[in-house]
Amino acid sequence: MKKLSITFFLILSLLLTLCSSASADVITAMAIEINPEHLEKTASYARILGYNADSNTLTVELIAPERFSGEEVVALKEGDSIYTDGHEVLIESMSYDDDWCSTVFINDGDILLYQDRSGDYTMMSDEDDCVWNTVALIECPVKDSLLFLDYVEEETGNALELPVIYTAQELIAQLLEEEASEFFTIGLSTNNVYVLFDEAGQLAVIHRFYVPWQ
Repeated sequence: MKKLSITFFLILSLLLTLCSSASADVITAMAIEINPEHLEKTASYARILGYNADSNTLTVELIAPERFSGEEVVALKEGDSIYTDGHEVLIESMSYDDDWCSTVFINDGDILLYQDRSGDYTMMSDEDDCVWNTVALIECPVKDSLLFLDYVEEETGNALELPVIYTAQELIAQLLEEEASEFFTIGLSTNNVYVLFDEAGQLAVIHRFYVPWQ
């Protein structure tokens, strides 16, 4: 009888463990809408990683902020997990701010989720920037018609109300100068750029906007 009791409790403990595991949820980021195979008339956040003189191309990393469904975030509970920045994180604690639950603090603030106007949540990094996912790394031909619209004053780093407009050749000269310089430059790879593609899927416009961490 004693052996049966021990066996019963072992089976019960196993079932409870399995039920607990089965009820725990793991949420992942929403699908990224950008298709690098079809960039016709699209826009994307990006990093401009360099200019290649031999091929007259720009190395462009297309990126997207890591965003989670509002419904899935609201349904999260302790014991669930969230897959972010390339790894799964067990949720040990959760709390919300007092402003319509627009900020979610996970594991004592180790993970922050900010709600946007759509009701979905964006994952934030330690630097008050988004967590960015790489969509694709592509080589974009530099067309003569390419424009660089710069909303940042180069010397001070301050935001401009209207952009300074540069041609493709002026942009290339600026990139080459930055590569050769030993001094601090704002650059085009600090999550401060978005790009536009024309009807043929060719890079047409580069926008640099102000970010506080540059």
